Amino acid sequence: MTCMTLVLLGNYAQTGHFGGPLAYTPFNVVTHLAGRNRGGLHYDYRRPKHPYCDKFMLAAGHCAPTCYALWMILGEALARKYAATGDRRYYVAPELAMLSVDALGFRRGAGALSTLLEDHGLADHPLFAQAKGRGIRALSGHIESTDVTNDVNGGPSGIGVATAAGKAAFWDIVGADIDSPKIVAFEGEFAMCAGHAQELKTTAMAVHAGKRLRIFFSDNNAGIDDALIGGVVPSKLAHGYVLRDQWTSYGWNVFALSDGHDYKRILDVLQTMEEWDPADRRPMIVIGKTTKGYWPVPVPKQIVGHASHPYGFKMNAEYIVGLAKTYEARYGVKFEGMSAGPVADIRERLLQFKTNIDVAMSVLDKNGLGDWLADRLVAIGDRVVDKIPLRIDVTRDPFLDDRLKVANLPVEPQELTIKNSVSGASKTVKVALFRKAGEAAGARRAISEIIKWLNYVTDNRVLTAAADLSESVNLEHGSLWGHYDPETNPLGTRLKAAIQEAGNVSTAIGLVSQNASVDPDKFAGVWAFSGTYGAFTPLMYLPARVWSQQNQDSKFKTGVLHILAAHSGPETAADARTHFGIFSPQVWKLFPRGHIINLSFWDYNDVAPGYFAAAEIAAREKKVGIIAIEVARPDLAVADRSTFADTDIRAAAKGLYVIRDFGPGARHGYVVAQGAFATFNTVKVLPKLVQAGVNVKVISAVSEELFDRQPEAYRRSVLPPGAKQDMMFVMGGTRRVWPLRNVGAQADDYSLTSDWDNQWLTGGLEADVIAEARLDPDSVFAGVKRFADDRAARLKAQRAALDSLE
Repeated sequence: MTCMTLVLLGNYAQTGHFGGPLAYTPFNVVTHLAGRNRGGLHYDYRRPKHPYCDKFMLAAGHCAPTCYALWMILGEALARKYAATGDRRYYVAPELAMLSVDALGFRRGAGALSTLLEDHGLADHPLFAQAKGRGIRALSGHIESTDVTNDVNGGPSGIGVATAAGKAAFWDIVGADIDSPKIVAFEGEFAMCAGHAQELKTTAMAVHAGKRLRIFFSDNNAGIDDALIGGVVPSKLAHGYVLRDQWTSYGWNVFALSDGHDYKRILDVLQTMEEWDPADRRPMIVIGKTTKGYWPVPVPKQIVGHASHPYGFKMNAEYIVGLAKTYEARYGVKFEGMSAGPVADIRERLLQFKTNIDVAMSVLDKNGLGDWLADRLVAIGDRVVDKIPLRIDVTRDPFLDDRLKVANLPVEPQELTIKNSVSGASKTVKVALFRKAGEAAGARRAISEIIKWLNYVTDNRVLTAAADLSESVNLEHGSLWGHYDPETNPLGTRLKAAIQEAGNVSTAIGLVSQNASVDPDKFAGVWAFSGTYGAFTPLMYLPARVWSQQNQDSKFKTGVLHILAAHSGPETAADARTHFGIFSPQVWKLFPRGHIINLSFWDYNDVAPGYFAAAEIAAREKKVGIIAIEVARPDLAVADRSTFADTDIRAAAKGLYVIRDFGPGARHGYVVAQGAFATFNTVKVLPKLVQAGVNVKVISAVSEELFDRQPEAYRRSVLPPGAKQDMMFVMGGTRRVWPLRNVGAQADDYSLTSDWDNQWLTGGLEADVIAEARLDPDSVFAGVKRFADDRAARLKAQRAALDSLE
C-alpha cells in the first residue's frame, strides 16, 4: 500500500522522487509498526510530537513520499475506525492527521492549496469532503520537522542526520533511560559522504550516544545521477572502499542486512538493537542492501538505480500503469483512467488523483486490515505516557529566571558555592561579569563568564561544543563541572569535540531542538554554544539556516543556538591570512529579520549586558532561535566609561550607545564604531580629534537588533532622522555589510573598513595588520577628520543629487 500510494503521489504531481522512497519503504513500515518491545518506534500517531516519543528522522529528505504515503494510510485507518465506532481512542485531531485528501498537497505550497479546490469547482465535491474545515496539508518535496513523527528537516544532504548525536545526548543529559527516547534515522550512502554526516561518526562517539542512536543506512550504490562505486569511485580503486569498515573503524556497532527489504530480517535487527547491552556506549548503524526502485513483486523491465531517482515518468506512463496492475491483481481493486494516458485538464486530473488514492486506500477495508492497523496504532500509542523519570524539572523554564535579566546582573565579581546534584560534591567558583576600567581583558574573556552565570542559574543547562580551541575562544571555562560524560560526569557541560565546525554546530542544533515538556508552550531543555574562528563560521551557516526554518515552524518551544564567531576581524594577526574574520562572519546577517540577534563586542563590559539583553528576548520569543556573538582576540584595556557620554555600564543592552556626544558649535556628523581595535582606537584618538576642532558624535554599535527594540525616544536621541545620511563607520568588518541598514549613499566613500582597498590583507603581526587595515590610531584620526572637513561638500552633493530627480 505504501509503495503504491507514493507512486500515485509522483504520478499525478509529476514531480518528486521515486526510487529512493521505495527503497526505504520496508524498513519504514516495520519501524512504525513493530512496537517498542521489538525495537520499533515508541510513538503515538494521535500525539506525534509528544516529547517522550522516539525521535524518528527521515534524514534522507527527498525520500519523503515513503513517509507521506505511510502516514496517510495510518491516518486513514484511524479515521475510518473512529467514523465507524465513535470511539475516541481512534480520534486524531484533523490538523495532526495525514489523510488521503492530503495527497493533493504533495509539492504544493499552502497558499496554492488554500484555493485549489475552489479554483477548479471542486470545493463542494463529495470526493474532497475531508478538506472541509481543515483544508489540504502542504507536503514539501523534502520532509519537514512538522510532518507527523518526523523530527528533522531532511534538507541538504547530510545535514539532517548530523544532528542525531545532539538529539541522543540531550536525553542522556536530562536523565532519560537509555532505551527511550531513542533516535532512529534513515539515510543513504551518497548523503553519508557529506561532510556533516562524516563528522557525525566522531561526534556520536564523543557524546557516548550508545544504543540510543540507531541509523538505518540504505546501501544501493545509487545517487541522483551516478553510482558511488563504479561511478564517483572508480571500480579499479574501490577494493578498499568498504562501507562497513568506514563505520567500524570509527568504533560504531555495525549490523549488516544482506536484504534490506526482508521484513523478518529487519524485525530481527531491530530486536537485536533493542536488547543490546546498554553499557555498550557505541552508537549503532544498520547497513542494509536495498534496491533504488524496489517493488514488492516482480515487474518486467524494472527501473532501478540512479535512473529511478527523480520522478522521470509521464503521467500514467506505461511503467506506472504496470506497477498499478500488480496492485490491482494482488488486492482485487481497479484504478480509474490510468490506462487512458495523461490527463491534461487540471480539474479532471485532481478528480482522477483523489479517486485512485481512494482506490489504493480501499485495501484497508479488506480482510479486516484497517481495523487491525487502527488497533495496532492505538496499542503502540497508549504506551506513550506523560511522565518519565528525568533529572530536570520539566515544569519550569530556568531561562526565564529573573537573575538572567540585565537589570539584575551583579556588577561586582561573585564567589559562588555550587553543589553537584548527582555526585553531591561542592566547590566554589568565581564569576566576573564586569571588570574594572584599565584591566587587560578583551571581550572574548567575558564569554566564559556569561556561560558560567547561565549554568549557575539554570543548573547546568548550557552546553558548549567547540573542538580543541575551546580554551582559545573562551568556552572551556563556562562549564562548572568540566567535560560531559553521560556515565561519570552527566553535569559536565563542555562536550568533547574534534575540529569539525559543521558537525559541532549540528550537534548543538540537535541539543536545542529537543524539549522535555509535555506542554508545548513551556520549555524544558537546553541552550548550546558552538564556536570557532569567525573566518570559519560559514561552515556552520547551512545547518544553522535549516535549524532557523525548523525553529520557525516548530509547534513546541525549542532552545537557542549560539554561534560564537571568535577571533573575528583583522585582529587575528598571529595566525594566517586565511584566519581573518573580515568577510566570513557577515553570513550571520543572512537570516530573515527577527530570527537572529547579532552581537558584536569590543569591550569586556559590553558582553554581559549585551548578551543577557539578547538572551532575555530569545527566552521569551520563540521566533528568535539563534544568537550570534562576534569577539576578537586581543586583550585590550577595559574602557573607562566615566569618560563616555553614556556612562551606564549596562549600555550595551541598548544595542547602540553614545561614546561621545556633540560638543558646542558646528556639528560634523556621526561616527559609528564596531569591532575591537576599530572602536578602541577611535576612543583613543578622541582627545586629538577634539583638539583638532572635529565635532562628531561617536556611537558604539553592538547590535542593531537590540537597538531596534529600544523606545523610539531613545533611538531618536542616538540617531535622529537624517543621521544616517551624515554617517561614517569605523569597523573591522567589510564595507559590503554595514552594522546598520539604510545608511546614506556616502557611507562607502568615507568609512574605514578592513577591506578599504578591496584586497585581502597580507597577514603578519597584530600591529602590522591593524595598520594595513588602516584602523591604527593615525589612520582613524585622518579618516574621521577628512569626514568632518568634507561635511559641507558632502551635504551639498546629496542635496544636488536629490534636486536632480525633480
